[in-house]
Amino acid sequence: GIRGRGNSTWSFPKKPWKVKLDSKASIFGMGADKEWCLLANYADRTLMRNILAMKLSEICGFAWTPHMYSVHVYLNNEYQGVYTFCEHKKVSADRVDIDLDAGDVYLEIEQQQDETTCWWTGMNVPMMFSDPEVPTAAQYDYIVGYFYEAEGALMGSNFTDPASGWQKYIDIESFAKAYIVNELTKNIDGNMRKSSFITKERGKKLEMYHLWDFDITLGNCGYFWGQTGNGPEDFWIKYHKWYQYLFKDPAFVKKVQDRWNQLLPEFRQIPDFIDELVLSLDKAQKRNFQKWS
Repeated sequence: GIRGRGNSTWSFPKKPWKVKLDSKASIFGMGADKEWCLLANYADRTLMRNILAMKLSEICGFAWTPHMYSVHVYLNNEYQGVYTFCEHKKVSADRVDIDLDAGDVYLEIEQQQDETTCWWTGMNVPMMFSDPEVPTAAQYDYIVGYFYEAEGALMGSNFTDPASGWQKYIDIESFAKAYIVNELTKNIDGNMRKSSFITKERGKKLEMYHLWDFDITLGNCGYFWGQTGNGPEDFWIKYHKWYQYLFKDPAFVKKVQDRWNQLLPEFRQIPDFIDELVLSLDKAQKRNFQKWS
């Protein structure tokens, strides 16, 4: 079965789809599952940005990197264009590997607030429960309270103290990696606004678990507030309140610098990876744009 998916992307002529199989299957060697996605990439004329972002995620070593492949799609024998076929973001052993039975939660930053259980933090971060969609009252109170304490520590007088400051609540490694990829690609959605995913596992801190939704990054956004475009100039993610406070702590600055210097040699290979994608998509891309303007 298939159904439509996406928020703004569903409004475009070329529709994104969620696919659900009758039984679990491994496709292209990915972990067996029933649920998969077909991303239309209608707004991305290169058809490559999401795949490129997942390459950056792989280099950074996030807890999970969704596998993505370019495919031709036919619906009822009618050609629909080039799509990105990928793993659906969900809690499972091969994807977001957390233990819901133990009380772990999978959260999404999303200003659309379109899940069943949503709230805004004190520092104006729009949060939603992705799994469980309907937490217990105790779970809800704990998570909302945890964010309240985390933000209090972030803004507190002892915020640089590793034991009692923000590092007591927030995983420095994952937030540094998320910062690097979102800032490098100038991801307009990546500034604690939407399409970001956080886990809170029992006994662990808030972790930026994986990346998602990069079709309007890398100079491809026409509504970049107050600026001419989301190109390489200046910063964007750094201006959000959370990151403003994080960058006041020399420990976070050092973590970002150290991780950047470690990753830079592999980042320098990205132009070669882009060239490979260009070659593989050449004829397919032309055919796609014969179907879609």
